[in-house]
Amino acid sequence: MTEKPRDDANALLDGIDKTLSEFKTRAYQARKSYEQSDIGRAHRELGALGRFWSQFGRSCGWIYLKLIAPVTWRIWRLLRWAFARYRALWARCVYARDAYGDPEFSKARGGVMILATIAVCYLVYGAATVAATLPWYLATVRHNEQLYLSNTQNLSSAQTGGAEIHEVYGCETLPCTEQNTVTFRVRASWFNEIWSVVHHGSLFYPGYVAAAVSPVLNRCVITSYGIRRKFLVRSWELYPDLVQVECMPTEAGQGKDGNVINNRDYR
Repeated sequence: MTEKPRDDANALLDGIDKTLSEFKTRAYQARKSYEQSDIGRAHRELGALGRFWSQFGRSCGWIYLKLIAPVTWRIWRLLRWAFARYRALWARCVYARDAYGDPEFSKARGGVMILATIAVCYLVYGAATVAATLPWYLATVRHNEQLYLSNTQNLSSAQTGGAEIHEVYGCETLPCTEQNTVTFRVRASWFNEIWSVVHHGSLFYPGYVAAAVSPVLNRCVITSYGIRRKFLVRSWELYPDLVQVECMPTEAGQGKDGNVINNRDYR
């Protein structure tokens, strides 16, 4: 049996390599033409968009699993526990014994239970509001501060959601400029109500507090709390609260004596 000449084998291999090379060249040209076409560009854009949303969704899933789920799961467990306790309390309160000693649902007891639940939720909300405001008050309160107040405005219900809120305008020194002006809000809140009861023995009436500032230049001694930084007022409407004011009309020439307090942290 004779072997094939070596030249024939090399020629065969060269032909195969040439065929593969031509095939790769044509495939490259076809892929390049496809990528340069409108369909190819649209396919690339859709692929990039799909990768983006896939990566975005996976990242959101990581945020939920690592940051949100540990908190929401504990809140959910607390709510389930509270609801179970409430159901047990409901079962004890809304049933009355009939003539045979068997428990029978009472609509009157159910109604009273619902009203009591609403009242308790309202009180819990108030207590939480006071507890959240107290540290803020202790950190920012200013007693017996002297300022010049000259104007008040009763905000409309559309701006305040129906609540009675007054704005009080003034300045730290005279003459008033854009650098030393200050705006307070006088509003009823759980904390302000309790503060007024503790300090004055009566509820907090925003209209009466604002009425102490007459529509002329007044030298006032006030009690307020909150931060007076203008960017907080402009961006998030975080106005300082005015809870007490005593004013005396004054002349404009009296605003440059040494009794004016300079609020260094206002600017």
